Amino acid sequence: MFTLSPLPEKMLSYQRKSVTPVEVIYSENKLRVLKANNLPETGKAPILMIPAMINRHYILDLNQENSLFKELSEQGFPIYLLDWGEATPEDRWQTFTDIFLRVLKRVVAKVTRDAGQKPVLFGYCMGGTMASIYLSCFPDEASGLITLTAPFDFSRAGVMALWTDKKHLKPENLVDALGNVPPEMVQNGFVSLKPAKWLRKWETAWKKQDNEKFLSAFMDLENWVNDNVPFPGGVWQEYIKWLYQDNLFFKDELMIGNHHASLKRLKCPLLVLIANEDHIVPKECAEPLYEMAGSTDKTVKYFAGGHVGIISSPKLFPELRDTISVWLTDKANVSL
Repeated sequence: MFTLSPLPEKMLSYQRKSVTPVEVIYSENKLRVLKANNLPETGKAPILMIPAMINRHYILDLNQENSLFKELSEQGFPIYLLDWGEATPEDRWQTFTDIFLRVLKRVVAKVTRDAGQKPVLFGYCMGGTMASIYLSCFPDEASGLITLTAPFDFSRAGVMALWTDKKHLKPENLVDALGNVPPEMVQNGFVSLKPAKWLRKWETAWKKQDNEKFLSAFMDLENWVNDNVPFPGGVWQEYIKWLYQDNLFFKDELMIGNHHASLKRLKCPLLVLIANEDHIVPKECAEPLYEMAGSTDKTVKYFAGGHVGIISSPKLFPELRDTISVWLTDKANVSL
């Protein structure tokens, strides 16, 4: 019978240390664009990594063994990582449209100037959806698109689709009451998807507390999982309403300002990465990007593991890294 006991000192004294040396090439408000500067560039295709807005950016630079940011930079790819920063009350009025027509527009332009050529956009989870929306509006601004566990048909988003249904949720009411969406609310929602899993992982950690390698990797991930940030209220409100509730992107009805965000307009090489055991973005929720994208050069790849495990598991990470590296090397010289 498993019983809770006091945590060992090594689990209470954890402090995160950065993995990849970076320089900040652009900043605005709380946002920063980080460029890996640990090795000389080699003329390979630049990559702009876009994480979800609800988590810290360092899931893509987690530790020495699990960092796509580090691994790809060491292979000679000029690589940039978007850090959304931490929203404060003044950001409550930022909108979903602002993100694409102002924020990402400036970020992509800055990366393009710094790299000297159009980047490949790489998006994780919500970041993949956002990268796809951006290129559906501005299809000439990237040389490729990679999405990792990114949702597209939100009607097939599992329990998340049920919780955000119009019958149960009015996003405007929540934002009116709270402003930005608190990180605790988002995190508790994810834990509630599989509450028993939370207990099991801590039982495993307790049993393996003398395994330094396991414990270090566990705490790296656990630190990230619980290091959520406020979700700007206006962005969250439109994200939930337009995508989860109305499913406009999947229905080919999404308008970003005067721009029709249509997957049919995508024309760059496309790589869609899907986790078979993903309970946050089930594979049937992620697959429509591959099916509906207008790109003639597109690839879909399925992996074992779940939404976070695909990028954080020491067993799964090498296959993910190698798949991305091979695809990038193959597509680096594609002319649009």
